[in-house]
Amino acid sequence: MKKIHILLILALVITAGLFSCEDNEGFSNMHVLTDDEIAEIARQDSIAEAQKNMINADLILEYSMNINISASLYDGGPLEIELDKIAEAFGITEEELVAGIAGESGAPEIKGFAIDGSTHNDFASAANTNAPWGHWWDANGDVVDYGEEAMVFAEFWPEDAYFSIGQYPGHLVEGQQVVFIEGLKYNEIRVAVVITVNATVPGAIVADVVSEQDIAVDVTPKSVYDADAVDFDLDAVLADLGVASMDEVSFIGVNEDGSYATETVTGNGFWYDFNGFVGAWGDDASVYTNYGDFEANQISIGQYPDHLAEGDTYLIKYGFMANNKIVMLNIAINVTGYVDPETAPEGDPVSTTIDAQLSKEYSDDYASVTFDVQETLRQAFKMTTYQIHLALNSGEMKVYQGEITDSVTYTADAPGYWLGADGSAVPYADGIVWTSLGHSETALYLYGGNHPANAVAGDEVTTTYIVEYNGTTVTINLTFSILADSYVDPETAPAGDPEDLTSEITLGKPYSDDYLPVSSDVKETLRQAFKMTTYQIHKAMQDGTLKLYQGEVTETDPAYTADGIGYWLNADGVAAGYAEGVIYCSLDHNETELSLIAGNHPENAAAGDVVTTTYIATCNGGSVTFDITYTVE
Repeated sequence: MKKIHILLILALVITAGLFSCEDNEGFSNMHVLTDDEIAEIARQDSIAEAQKNMINADLILEYSMNINISASLYDGGPLEIELDKIAEAFGITEEELVAGIAGESGAPEIKGFAIDGSTHNDFASAANTNAPWGHWWDANGDVVDYGEEAMVFAEFWPEDAYFSIGQYPGHLVEGQQVVFIEGLKYNEIRVAVVITVNATVPGAIVADVVSEQDIAVDVTPKSVYDADAVDFDLDAVLADLGVASMDEVSFIGVNEDGSYATETVTGNGFWYDFNGFVGAWGDDASVYTNYGDFEANQISIGQYPDHLAEGDTYLIKYGFMANNKIVMLNIAINVTGYVDPETAPEGDPVSTTIDAQLSKEYSDDYASVTFDVQETLRQAFKMTTYQIHLALNSGEMKVYQGEITDSVTYTADAPGYWLGADGSAVPYADGIVWTSLGHSETALYLYGGNHPANAVAGDEVTTTYIVEYNGTTVTINLTFSILADSYVDPETAPAGDPEDLTSEITLGKPYSDDYLPVSSDVKETLRQAFKMTTYQIHKAMQDGTLKLYQGEVTETDPAYTADGIGYWLNADGVAAGYAEGVIYCSLDHNETELSLIAGNHPENAAAGDVVTTTYIATCNGGSVTFDITYTVE
């Protein structure tokens, strides 16, 4: 590299002399290059091109592989590289090499990096994928973030000891070639792994359709994805394909142009559009197929919720292929009206009022409990469950909170609301509990759960829901209680008075474009400082009794800027908002574990960043001062 720089400097000096145009005569006229000047320019260009194309490495390994283009999958394939040659270049064993890539304690400090294809400059981070070594690449072979410019990725998983090469769905085109360079460095030895990915399309299927089965099935419009089981002649399929079981079979559909689709997206099947051809999940989806949900002689026919209507008909093709043979199922789907098994209650609609009680132990998720209101609504509106389901689906039947108003704005799963401590409808961020009216063709129920961050054991929220349809109302006086949990604490709190302790915490991980954390166990430190059990500290974090300050303890409660109990920190180690943060660091907790977790900001952080800060946790008259250093490696 140094020799090339010297040559470039000398070339510029020589060129300055050649281009001086003796005594600057005729400076106003266009200078006509001499043969020597043209040759010198060409020489300089070749030097610059050589520098750009040179791979700065002591060992260069080159590989090539094909990837079948996919519109919806990240598929590619495995690529084994010559780990023995890399280990030999580094003077270590293959086991040490793999352990070093994985970042195992005590292993050689092997650094992953990348080399941009456009400039051949180093990209210092070991990864911007989920693996410890590997990157996303654009069409030029430059490292790029996951997104619109991404073409392919390489991920080296130490436990597998090979690269997984894949693609960004829908970005590659047939015939495209992407060349990229993954690198490893140990001491001063550099290894470059040059990988060429060739984008191909699956070969056209030339198998013959050896038999067909015509199947007719009636379905009713659904509001769920649940599939119906549809029988086919399994013995005939196996015999016609010459296989012993369906494990030897692949699955195909038919595209609009008559070609075969082989890229299954529902497991072993496909989504179909409204014309009956293989399509995609979404606004244009009608039904889907799959195999493996039911018995060996049954396929699944499901539908996109609320997309089918009575009177619709679809003809779809779903095939089984093996031994260059195809058995095609021609499936005629007839959408019939729902056959309501119920009879509406007799009499005129009558407004009614009921009391409803929901209760559950606090949980840090959205687990729900239910209260059956099916018969109450049936008797009030004099309608069947299915009729009520349709009225809720269409929005003609509404659920109000507190009182009937000109319009409703649901803040939870429609129709429903997040509720504040006073029982009023609030946004998610301010909610304590949520409650909605669940409905299907056969069930009507209230269901709800607690807010993971805002609710605590002992909360009780009361409110009034009014279900209204055509002037008839069902008023539900609702009480939702968050119960104290029934956890049996296995620990005994340490003896003695609470203490003030100090702990040094060192955290670090390679830069990544996600929020995956590293952690440090602080359970015993907190237990000894506060003289509390792990579970008691966990509950103190939930209810806010334990406070975590950044920098110093203040009279005001801390305002956390990261998830849970923690902060985003800027380069100076000061608490900041997400937009200014370089890393985040929080206290993570459950009934049995207490740890500090931290990770980098995908956009603001860079390899080499070192952030130091001080956290002070206070509770029960004790404190822990954490002197924290986080390194983005």
